[in-house]
Amino acid sequence: MKINLKNMGITIIVVIFTGISATIAAGVWTTESDKIPATYKTGEFKGEYNPEDIRGSYTFKEISDLFGIDQDVLYKAFGLENLNNEELKSKDLEGLYAEAENEIGNGSVQVFVALYKNLPIVLEDTYLPEKAVEIIMENNKNLTEEQILYLKQHTVILPEMSGNNLNEEDMEQAEEIKDETYEEENFVKGTTTFKHVLDAGITKEQIKEIIGREMPSSNMAIKDFCLEEGLSFSEVKTKLNDLIK
Repeated sequence: MKINLKNMGITIIVVIFTGISATIAAGVWTTESDKIPATYKTGEFKGEYNPEDIRGSYTFKEISDLFGIDQDVLYKAFGLENLNNEELKSKDLEGLYAEAENEIGNGSVQVFVALYKNLPIVLEDTYLPEKAVEIIMENNKNLTEEQILYLKQHTVILPEMSGNNLNEEDMEQAEEIKDETYEEENFVKGTTTFKHVLDAGITKEQIKEIIGREMPSSNMAIKDFCLEEGLSFSEVKTKLNDLIK
């Protein structure tokens, strides 16, 4: 039997459009993402949104609404306080912090949301800004030892914003943040130990006054000590740098 190609083509088109019409009628077909993350299917958190399904196209406002985290908290965690951009997306972080030693991006947002809300997540090699780690440590008292260790080993001090993926107005705001934030980042950095600052001329008494307790082993990194003791490394770093100037 010969097959009429013209008639077959018409039949295929009819079948396709009939199928689409049926899914539209049933409310299944959609041409846009509903931006609703997947939920946990089993366990204690069954039915709750899973942070691992946060996509890069989500704005911080959408993430705030979906997971019940104040948008100001999200912006503070990722150094975005002065960027008044309601359309700023999770994926934009990668461009904003293109110069970071380790990538800060959508994965960082997923981990932050999960650990802030004490929700299950598979922890891989994802890094978080120092401020994000501080906020998690302050607000989630149910962190496991494994999670605390992970945070200590995956903390990044944010570099200056590169301005990628921002419009001209936002780029100017990014420059302002850079000028205000990074003028303080001089001698003391993430890997600086207490011995380094002692060698720079700061006394043990001055260090004790700044950290509010006895100084630990001089070989210990100041950042690690602050994380263990629940201190703000940014504040301690700034005070130490002021003494060195």
